[in-house]
Amino acid sequence: MLNASCLPSIKNSKIEKIPPLNNGVQQLFILRDDLIHPIISGNKWRKLKQIIERVKKEKISGIQTYGGAYSNHLLAVAWVAKLFQIPCILKVRGEELNPNSNEVLRRCQDDFVQMVFLRREKYRQEKTTYGMLDNGYFSIPEGGACKEGIEGVMEIGPSLMNFDVIAVAQGTTTTSLGILLSTPPSTILWVFPVLKGYSSLEEMEALANKWGYHEQFKQQKHRIQLFSDYHFGGYGKGINALNRCLSTYDEKGEIPLDSVYTGKAFYGFLQESGKMLRKRKMIFIHTGGYVINRLS
Repeated sequence: MLNASCLPSIKNSKIEKIPPLNNGVQQLFILRDDLIHPIISGNKWRKLKQIIERVKKEKISGIQTYGGAYSNHLLAVAWVAKLFQIPCILKVRGEELNPNSNEVLRRCQDDFVQMVFLRREKYRQEKTTYGMLDNGYFSIPEGGACKEGIEGVMEIGPSLMNFDVIAVAQGTTTTSLGILLSTPPSTILWVFPVLKGYSSLEEMEALANKWGYHEQFKQQKHRIQLFSDYHFGGYGKGINALNRCLSTYDEKGEIPLDSVYTGKAFYGFLQESGKMLRKRKMIFIHTGGYVINRLS
């Protein structure tokens, strides 16, 4: 039997107030989805929860998913497999890699996990694979970018009804789309892509179209405000520069931020909120992530 205390739980998430910063005009808050679980945290569990429930209910043989060398999604799926004892295949972008290439991949290793390292072209061809496979496994697209993932994120919506601005880091667009679809029409959504040169709106629209949310996206996309200059050189890059930028924010490490997603977006959130002169109630969605370099 699994100990309930070691399992991810959305009940652990909470909203905290951030001390006044910059011009001191804004009311700043943070949704601590990172508290859902130390590893399977934030949007990772929200996107996986429905799929794992289906796997258990239907007695599906195992799960398969995709991610890059520093993928928080891969790590979360690996730990889900470990906790729930579900056989799992992780398909990793980059045939030059191996299970010991970095700390994230090392933490993915487990008796229930098999890692397969793909050439980049083959990875691009496969990464959106969804549904039941011939081997009896269920394939989860890269980043949990599927209907269950979007619906899981949409459960955040009711807790965000009283905010003027909602800010979030963006990878596969699943989380930003789910938030857009589940929050009030009066709310502005600030999106911080972590990929350099990412076609954010186009990717969000493609995901919405694929899973039946075309009309809703069309009606709501005017609420999105993109901030594309906080990638710090691209995915998994700019760790030292980001550390220097965040060193002026003195929270004594009380809010752990990862260097791939949340650290970059949080820094952008602080910078952009400080430029606003009109008072707003603003919240940053902490989407979790494995903290290799603790940022403060």
